[in-house]
Amino acid sequence: MTHARQCAVAYGVDAGMFIPDAKQYLGRNIAVAYRDRHGNLHMRSMHVHGVAFVPVYGGCLISEGESIWLNAVISISAIE
Repeated sequence: MTHARQCAVAYGVDAGMFIPDAKQYLGRNIAVAYRDRHGNLHMRSMHVHGVAFVPVYGGCLISEGESIWLNAVISISAIE
């Protein structure tokens, strides 16, 4: 667990996923569960091409067809 994640947990903040946590999935196929802006739960399978930081918006997972904001991520698991 990264230091940023430990601080978020200690203060009871649900901040989604942080960039250092997401970088372990670079170049891998993953299944990701996330919530959209309406609070609806979605599940996607994707190949992670990159992890980027966009000022004002935060971090995001980048794949071929879409990007998912890290603060919306509920869970990620690697697909072998």
